[in-house]
Amino acid sequence: VTTAHDLGAVAIMTVTKSGRTARTISKYRPACPIISGTTNSKVMYQMNLSWGVVPIMVEEKDNTDELFDHVVNVAREKGLVKNGDLTVITAGVPLGISGTTNLLKVQLVGDVLVTGDGISLGTVCSNLCVCTTQAELKQNFHEGDIIVIPKSSNEIMPYMRKASGIITEEPGMNTHAAIVGLSLNIPVIVGAANATQILRSGVTVRLDSDRGIVYAGKEKKCVKKTQQKK
Repeated sequence: VTTAHDLGAVAIMTVTKSGRTARTISKYRPACPIISGTTNSKVMYQMNLSWGVVPIMVEEKDNTDELFDHVVNVAREKGLVKNGDLTVITAGVPLGISGTTNLLKVQLVGDVLVTGDGISLGTVCSNLCVCTTQAELKQNFHEGDIIVIPKSSNEIMPYMRKASGIITEEPGMNTHAAIVGLSLNIPVIVGAANATQILRSGVTVRLDSDRGIVYAGKEKKCVKKTQQKK
């Protein structure tokens, strides 16, 4: 509960055999909901009686990584969490044994492609235009694209003005891309290592400069309004 509070988690997620983990956390009255996954329908109904617990049915998995991913995906499908949300997950190892809660993990919801340092506060969903030269940018850029480049310069300013977001591999809060992003008030991520190798042109992504993360896929609701960091 303390970890969730300190990190500003939107939810505490548990995987429980008997429901004991969820009930124990419930006693501390956390500010965020307790999303508790179980494979037992009887336990799920019982957890409805605990304060702040949102029970969900999940499938059994062979290892903790698969189980955590599955629980997060089920919660996301039910609209309990969304891409970009930070969650704290707790469970017991080995799996399937009641009363063995001994594992804590902090996990972001969504398929993270690259990370870096966000400049302007905001989120945008659009297609990528990945390029390493000005010539590639001139040939492939479409208005509204998110530009992905090793580093920016004044030579590509006409394209940056028409971009919905910018991702650069060059780190630093005082780089050209960072300054331009603040000036144009568009989401920018700098220091995204190997972004031009990992990302692909034409793919739709969600750029979250609040967290400095680029996610795969497209959110149904994507706010383009940005706010400059102070």
